[in-house]
Amino acid sequence: MSAIPSNVSRSPTLLVSQIQLANLRRTNLGLFEAQSQLATGRSILRPSDNPVNTAAIATLDDSIERSAQRLRNIDQADGNLALIETSLAETGDLLLSAKQIASTQVNIGSTATERANQAAVVNSLIDGLVSQMNRKSVDNYLFGGSKTGTPPFEAFGSGFIYRGEFDNLTTDINLGRSVPVTMVGLKSLGQNLRKVQGDVDLNPTLTPETLLKDLSGARGLGISTGTIQMQFDGGATVEVDLTSADTVEDITTRLEAAITQYESANSVSILGPGGVSTNGESISIDVLPASTGADPLLSFSDIGNGTTAEDLGLTTPAGASFEATQPDGVALAPRLTMRSTIASLAGLTASLDQIVINNGGRRAQIDLSQAETIEDLRNAIQAADIGVRLVINDQGTGIDIVNLVSADPDESLTIEEVPGGSRSAELLGVRTLKSSTRVDTFNDGIGVRIATGGTDPVTGAADPTLDIDFAVNLGDGSSFTVNLRPQDIVTTADVINRINSEAAAQGIAATDFQAGLGDGTNGIQFTQNASFTGAISLEQRNNSTAMFDLGLGQDDSAYDTASATLTGADPAPVVADTVFTRLLQIRKALSADDTAGITLAGSKLEDVIDSVAQSRGLVGSYSKRLATARTREEDVNVMEQSFRSELRDLDFAQASTRLNQLQTQLQAGLQSMSIVSQLSLLDFLG
Repeated sequence: MSAIPSNVSRSPTLLVSQIQLANLRRTNLGLFEAQSQLATGRSILRPSDNPVNTAAIATLDDSIERSAQRLRNIDQADGNLALIETSLAETGDLLLSAKQIASTQVNIGSTATERANQAAVVNSLIDGLVSQMNRKSVDNYLFGGSKTGTPPFEAFGSGFIYRGEFDNLTTDINLGRSVPVTMVGLKSLGQNLRKVQGDVDLNPTLTPETLLKDLSGARGLGISTGTIQMQFDGGATVEVDLTSADTVEDITTRLEAAITQYESANSVSILGPGGVSTNGESISIDVLPASTGADPLLSFSDIGNGTTAEDLGLTTPAGASFEATQPDGVALAPRLTMRSTIASLAGLTASLDQIVINNGGRRAQIDLSQAETIEDLRNAIQAADIGVRLVINDQGTGIDIVNLVSADPDESLTIEEVPGGSRSAELLGVRTLKSSTRVDTFNDGIGVRIATGGTDPVTGAADPTLDIDFAVNLGDGSSFTVNLRPQDIVTTADVINRINSEAAAQGIAATDFQAGLGDGTNGIQFTQNASFTGAISLEQRNNSTAMFDLGLGQDDSAYDTASATLTGADPAPVVADTVFTRLLQIRKALSADDTAGITLAGSKLEDVIDSVAQSRGLVGSYSKRLATARTREEDVNVMEQSFRSELRDLDFAQASTRLNQLQTQLQAGLQSMSIVSQLSLLDFLG
């Protein structure tokens, strides 16, 4: 009997069929994937195909999408800046036309009628300027700063008010850099924002609500929160976690809780009835005195490189401690903020009542008595709609009042007192004419022009009589002269002191005459003895313009018989140095046939023309920055798309070859299976 050789394998028909079917399924699956890849152009159809490359592709997709958005930002910004540059260019042309008018109309040959006609031309230039400054892009006003939904400029009283914001709307151009897509119109049209600079340090004190971020700190570097150590009278040391504290109250509450817990754990008495509180600018801890001997010390220290205890004034580099006779820490110098309460202002020496603001030909009497915070003050002033904005100064010590109205200098911003009030404007440091007001700010920066250095035309020797600026005639027939020297025209107080000293030196009693500032309307006041029957009058001497520059000219001053007082005009209004102001000034001078006024306004216009040119140059630099950013962004975008393509996109030649191979493999498999399926046992029997 023959046997089947061991090297000849035998497989059941069912097993052979299953193996062939599995091979066909794999081939069909490969064909499906190849066809799907060719149809989509992608080498990765699902994350499981290649998890590593899929993660890289997702990162690149996000980066490419952000890059595309930045390119759209750049396109929009470039369009906005192009419109802004066009507006500034057309504004420059308008100003050159106004400058030419001012230059030609100072000629002797120009008549009043011609100047009146040119005033109408300047008026049309002003209308054109308003249109340029209220220009829009697709949906945004370009010169309103970050406020883009409403026109930034509109008529206000005798001038124009800026309704926009002081910060620009910006767009991201990558790497933490941004470019403005709008401009602050008030800055674009002038040299600097003009404001009443408060000269009073309001000196806010600590309150429980004071935020730690609003403190300069004992080191002047702010507050860094963290964990500190505490020790009492040389005993055990414990840690106090102040990491999540946000306000002064958080600090005092946690310190008091830690001290109370320390007392309980160590059976000692530390806190007196005052507990942990604030005093002025410092954190204060009421430490009980010793019943006998030296008072115990409560000390704090920082851990490692921490600075929390020192920042909070709880310790010093020398290791200062709290004790019964030394309850206060180091001053923390709170900064003034809109949240600062009026009650916390140590620099405010009396209660506020009312102030008067004049601007653009309008007048508002504003009640500040109900204000509880600096923000309330701002809201009260803003509600009056008088064309000003209250801001906190850069040092965080006081307030400034920014003038938003471009008007003729004679109708520009003044802030004065209400007669008989608490002098609230002076308390806040924002009265426009006060003792400390610098004389060089008078009359839109002209100052006070005095007669000085006069010499005898014959001998050439110095002649003091030629330095006399004006004479003051009192109601009883007496008079005295005033010779203002350069050292007398530094501040308002210097001027007033010189006038009073001149009167005294020439035999005028202090009861008969006093110069000073009133408690109501701004202006230098001359008050005489009430028994004098005549009014106070002034006489110009040596062609000096000093009395006019001081607001004491005949057309500016007014004598009140009841109070026996001559009150001058405010010589120190805060003038918005903008294109609008100078065009209005030129128009007024032309209408009044005022040659000197035309000359002055023309010279002032040249300064703001330079400012507009600088703004235009700034826009050009922004456009150049955008062009550089676009080139860089496009290069990065192309590079990232190339990387993504290498990871994600299909190699069509390779995929086509593989498809053909799989088709051939499938065909061979089907033929092989067909042949095998036709065989039976009889085919193997000889």
